[in-house]
Amino acid sequence: MTLKAVKPPSNCAMRCLRCGEELPLPEWSEYRNDREVDHLWHCWKCDYRFQTIAGIASIDEIKTRDDVFPSLLVA
Repeated sequence: MTLKAVKPPSNCAMRCLRCGEELPLPEWSEYRNDREVDHLWHCWKCDYRFQTIAGIASIDEIKTRDDVFPSLLVA
């Protein structure tokens, strides 16, 4: 398994590090500490698994409702 620290894309989806397939949700997530979350990703297309670390914004950094609840509308 590969561990990689990444900044998540704005649409909250991840791409497989091996084949580039879009992965909409992690298979597993857990808190590392009060500022970071581990995500375990599994690509069903190529069966690759990898882990990322995401930073958590403090409540002071959240400016709008869309920072917490991004739009689910697809054009």
